[in-house]
Amino acid sequence: MDSNASALSLRHLAGSLAFLLLALLIAGGLVFGIMHYGEQAQQTFRQAQTELSESRSRLARAQDDEQEIRAKIDRYREIIERGRTEPERRLDWVEALRHIKEKRRLLGMDYEIAPQRPLDPKNVASGGYSFLVSTMKLDMMMLHELDLLGLLSDLATQVPTLVSVRQCVLERLPGAPQPQSPALLRAQCEIDWITLQEKI
Repeated sequence: MDSNASALSLRHLAGSLAFLLLALLIAGGLVFGIMHYGEQAQQTFRQAQTELSESRSRLARAQDDEQEIRAKIDRYREIIERGRTEPERRLDWVEALRHIKEKRRLLGMDYEIAPQRPLDPKNVASGGYSFLVSTMKLDMMMLHELDLLGLLSDLATQVPTLVSVRQCVLERLPGAPQPQSPALLRAQCEIDWITLQEKI
């Protein structure tokens, strides 16, 4: 009787151990599966974040490009509306310079306008238009800096072309001003006269 009871207990214990081992294996498999799934989820999340960041960067670049294109369109529209797509008229430029000199009572002004050329030989076309430029070398005597600023302001508003200052060098004249030449400053500038002409 005792041996039968012992055998039954051993079988019962073996069954319990087998069940426990099976439960441990299942639990281990579940833990491993959860960890594996969590790692995959983390990797997917990181990849999604990277793609989102790249998408935001592309969107920001596209928005910047759109603003730049809109600004250029507005600038072209302004150029066309102000009649700055006509062939350059040097006689009008010379007359405008003479008029500004008299109006502002400038002391002295010498200039030389170089022949017209493409603004950028590598990229002269913009749609059906081409940018052309004539560079003027300006040498003027002044009482103060406002003489130069006033001249440039008048040119920008009175001449049907774009006026772009490439460089200006201001220097104070040595010695005291003389009655025949009361100038205190001298300006030497390079100024681009830019026109936008339709290609034929």
